[in-house]
Formats: sequence, C-alpha cells, structure tokens
Amino acid sequence: MAMAAVGAAAAVVAGVQLSPAAFGTGGDDEPTAARPAAGTRDFGATRSDGTTFENGVMSLKSTPVARSAAPSASSGRAAAAPHGTGWQSGGASKYLSTGYTIKFYDKKSADWLAPYVKKSAADLQRVTALPVKVDTRPVGWDYVRPKGEILVGVLHRPCVPPADGGSQGWKVVRDGSGSKNLSCGFYASSVADTVTSGHAYIDDEFLTSAGKPAPSMGETYFRNHISHELGHTMGLAHANRSATRGDCVKGSDSGQFPVMCTPTNAYQDKRAGTYVQQYDMQGLRHLARGGGAVLPPQGKVTGIGRKCLDVKGGKAANGTQIQIFTCNSGPGQSWIPQQDGTVRALGKCLDNYRNASTNGNKISLYDCNGGASQRWKINAKGQIVHVASGKVLDVKGGSTADGTKVQLHAANTYKRQIWVTPT
Repeated sequence: MAMAAVGAAAAVVAGVQLSPAAFGTGGDDEPTAARPAAGTRDFGATRSDGTTFENGVMSLKSTPVARSAAPSASSGRAAAAPHGTGWQSGGASKYLSTGYTIKFYDKKSADWLAPYVKKSAADLQRVTALPVKVDTRPVGWDYVRPKGEILVGVLHRPCVPPADGGSQGWKVVRDGSGSKNLSCGFYASSVADTVTSGHAYIDDEFLTSAGKPAPSMGETYFRNHISHELGHTMGLAHANRSATRGDCVKGSDSGQFPVMCTPTNAYQDKRAGTYVQQYDMQGLRHLARGGGAVLPPQGKVTGIGRKCLDVKGGKAANGTQIQIFTCNSGPGQSWIPQQDGTVRALGKCLDNYRNASTNGNKISLYDCNGGASQRWKINAKGQIVHVASGKVLDVKGGSTADGTKVQLHAANTYKRQIWVTPT
C-alpha cells in the first residue's frame, strides 16, 4: 500500500512556507510493463495491530481511523486528516515516540527486500529523528504484530482491493489470487491519531526468480516502490489533490513527483529509495513532531546584506551553484542542518567540490554521500566551517548582489563569512 503522498496546496510547515516548485533531479521514464493501473489504491488503515492470516487470507475490515480532533464548527464533521504542500496523512497525526522496527515474514522476503528496506529505514530515521530499526530474522507468516513493528513480505499477487475501489475492506492473500502487479501497505492506529504499527506486501511479479528487480521495473523504480509502500505503513497517503491521474504536486524544473504520489506517477526520482523530496519529508516531519520527536531545525540561512543562502534557480541537479539571493519562500532557501554534519536542501547536501581546500573552491548542491566534502559545523562566530579543510563559507568579494557566488575561503573577520542558521 503506497504511503500517503505528501503534497497539496501551499502550507506553512515547520515555520517555512513551501511553494510548489521543483524538488529533485531529472527522472527516469517509468516502466510500462509492470506498473499499477491508473487510480489503483494500494493503502488503507485499521484500528487493530495484530492482524494475522487465517487459512491463507487476511481480511482487513478497515474502518476509518479514530481521531480525537474536534468537529468542525461549520460542518459538524471531524477535522480533515493532516496535510500540507505535497503530502497527506492517511488520518493519523503522530508517531510512537519510541520509533519502529521493520521485520520480515520469511527468509525470502528478508533476502530480497532487506537491502532496499534498510536504505529507506535509514532515511526515515534521519528525517523523523526517531529510531527506525531493521531486523532481518524471519518471524513467520503467523506472527502477531505488536505495537511498534512493521512487517514486510513478498508474495505472488497478494493484494485484493475492495470491489468499489475504496480504501475499506482490503484482503491480503497467500494463494496468488490477488490483483496483478499490485503491492500494498497498511498502517494500524490502535491509539487515537497515532501510527502504532504497519504491514506491507510486495508482489513478486516486480522481481525476477533470483529476487532482482524485473527488467520492466528496474533498480530505480523498484527502490522507490519499496519506499512508497513503507511510507504507507508509516501513515502517509497518496499526495494527490484529487482522484485525477497525475494530479500530484510536480516539480516545475525537474518534472518530479513525490515518492508518495499514486503508483502510476511516482517512483521516478534518480535518488531512488529515499524520501528526498521536500514534499515527502514534510509529511514525515509533521507526524514525527506530533510524537514528540526533537527534529533538526529547518529554515533560511541569512548572511551579508540580509540575503539568503540559495540554490541557484531552485535546481536540485548535482553541481548547482550555491549563491546568495533575496530571501523568499522558495524551497531552494529551506535548509536543514543535520546532526551528522550535513546541511541539506531539496533533498541534497551542501558540498565542497571534490573536497578541495583551495580558496575560491566551488560550493554546490550534490547527492548526499556521507563524504568529507559534505561535513560542516557552525562555530560560535556564526561561520559555517568545512570540517575537513577548516575553511568556511564565504560570499565572493563581499558583494550583496543577487546571484553572488558562495565559495570556500580561509576564515577571516569579514561579515561575508557570518551566517544566521535555523534554530
């Protein structure tokens, strides 16, 4: 079941207004031979955690997740599920403060899916600041899922959607009688407003007999497929603004959709398997914050002339120059200084080109890779220090003109090296 897509009309999230501009690099074309049909739903929610198979069938008599929100004064209806620009919750508003452990039903599921699940789990943990562990020891198909656990398995055509195309009344089967080319994911909310557990089922038609992504799927598409379904188990729904195919928030420069868009339209980002889009990340951050997680700050980085650290053109392509620009509400000025020393925007990392230490070296945006070129610290003076070289972010020539390049330079006392970061 695909996790709720992050994406809708513009909203203020974490104190930062996000515009529906592009996030992400250029995408691959989607495979056509093994994609779900347009409009196919692949997610749902239940109120009970320990759902199990009986005679090879799991009947999910899904009911709307209980919510404690007060009814709307004007309509008398319960408040809408949490949502924001490019993301939407399936109904819950928070995570367990203790985090989650992802487990596998059987050895085949662990062998085939663990590499992808581990990558997604690491990203989920980074974004939410909650523990998200992976345990590859098989638990068996009769395992009763407790709070705090997410189960994942590979089966042949496991998902049987409701006849009316809605989200209620799903079935998961082990005899291969489900819909062709359809994986599904679900979350449970046995505590009001909270994602308490989850489970996901991957159709083996997306894989070869050796457990590798089918040629029609490809590595990139499959990694995002796993991220999508795990997103559903974490309480996210499709980010579509309506039932119309393709009606997801889309990056205007790269043409990318959030990972949580409907399966027909998602999965295209080349940085596969990660919730790299700001849209996807905001949904995860919202639910994590609801569970009490202490998240890294997010916002503008301001410098000389009250100009903002800016990704040129809002383009997330590798190598995009970092500059200063008049502060605005665009995503190219929304930065997250992480505890691991990275400084992130548009799902990528602030990067010192080739980790050089030469004065004037290029500062750009690049895929996060854990390398020394992407490790920074903020000192007491307000300088953003490149750890490996000891040099700092510097506005070239001290100019305050829009578009002035930001470079690496030896530290000095000039204001062009002083920054105010999110707190």
